[in-house]
Amino acid sequence: MPDWGLGRYELTARELEPVAQRVIAMAGPLRGERVLDIACGTGNAALLAARFRASVTGIDQAPRLIEVARERAAAELLDIDFAVGDAQHLEFPDESFDVAVSIFGVIFAPDPEQAFAEIVRVLRPGGRAFVTAWLPEGTIASMVGVFSRAWAEAAGASLPEPQLKWFDEASVREIATLHGVTFCFHEGELQFVAASPEEYLRVNQENHPMSVGIRPVLEAAGTMDSVLAQALEILRSGNEDPESFRVTSRYRILELRRH
Repeated sequence: MPDWGLGRYELTARELEPVAQRVIAMAGPLRGERVLDIACGTGNAALLAARFRASVTGIDQAPRLIEVARERAAAELLDIDFAVGDAQHLEFPDESFDVAVSIFGVIFAPDPEQAFAEIVRVLRPGGRAFVTAWLPEGTIASMVGVFSRAWAEAAGASLPEPQLKWFDEASVREIATLHGVTFCFHEGELQFVAASPEEYLRVNQENHPMSVGIRPVLEAAGTMDSVLAQALEILRSGNEDPESFRVTSRYRILELRRH
């Protein structure tokens, strides 16, 4: 599990704002409904829900990101309860929330089955949840794969293969049946842009928590330069805009309903 407080996740969060906007529009929180933003990061979804006059709580394991989220809420005079918390152990009573959302957050929980169970537990009957998950395809996924495999080799570790894949219908159907919830998927795309492939890689390496976290391991193994070269080649070959840089990543929104 990466330390999401490293680097400047704020930059990535800005890129993900369109997805948060779509999810909150789909969730349609009503005035006074209780909304939980799980692994909220800098608070994108929480702030949007609060503008609907919902009663909003946001949790994240990274204390620094919680502070950023609080500052954003204060700047907009929004009353949001942000706290450090673990998606796998939500410190709320059963049936506490009308809506739960997670924008590319809970998908990184080491125990996804436990995280899924916690989402269902805190939803009231009739409640709804929306979880976004990347599809394991495309340019960015290929680039991340290069770094992940290099880190695993350098660290002498194995990459986990969780039973629950948040984007996979068969995987979700099994656990949804176990917990008595219905589900459906919504398809989505998000574009990442930069001045050039080189610029995108540089900014990512300097700021993304995952990149900042694994850099010392790759440097110690002496593989950093070769991994960067592989990543850059992937970005160049997948570039959709020869004048600058643009790639498209596909994702799915998992919608859950507790009946």
